[in-house]
Amino acid sequence: MPLIKRFFYIPCRGEECFKLAELIREKIPSVEYVDITIEEDGLYITMYGYKTDIKYAWEYIRRLVSSYKSSITTLRGGIKRIKIEYLVEKTRKTFPPIVLVEILGRLGYRAGLNQDKTEIYTDAPTELIEEIVNKIWEVINAIKYDVKGTTSKYFVVVLSIVLKMEPEQVLSRAYSMGIMDKDEEGKYRIKKEWRKALNEFISEYRNL
Repeated sequence: MPLIKRFFYIPCRGEECFKLAELIREKIPSVEYVDITIEEDGLYITMYGYKTDIKYAWEYIRRLVSSYKSSITTLRGGIKRIKIEYLVEKTRKTFPPIVLVEILGRLGYRAGLNQDKTEIYTDAPTELIEEIVNKIWEVINAIKYDVKGTTSKYFVVVLSIVLKMEPEQVLSRAYSMGIMDKDEEGKYRIKKEWRKALNEFISEYRNL
């Protein structure tokens, strides 16, 4: 079977084009050669390989693009609606959406969840959201043996990311401030409602 060259076009604009190109490069099935060019009006894709491989790859790309566009919707005022399921699939990390929203809000972005907590509404860049999701997962894993209680973990994760502090520093300072204490197993636990504790910690930290 001879090798052939085929050209394809995907309409998109701005940030969406860059995200789609990244997604396609990460997940495209194997063909002999692929080139993706980003233009103002969309993606231009050149594929070189066996006819059956190219056909399969293009069908896969079409499904991928359709899934992406249904997962991320641009609304008015620069707000995007992003499915949590998409973020989990893209980053390959599970995370508590409420923590993502709290972090984005404290970084100065608008952020909220829909009623069933399956979608996030925010004006934050998609790249930043994915970066924060990865950091949430990293911090949760770093403290899982040292912190007890869900909201206690939320507290440490938010502070570690928003203030760019190591989790150990957050724990030590929160303990010295009387916001956290230790149980009989030596695990840290928050002593008050976690959002109020966040406000107290951040206020004192920034007044130092």
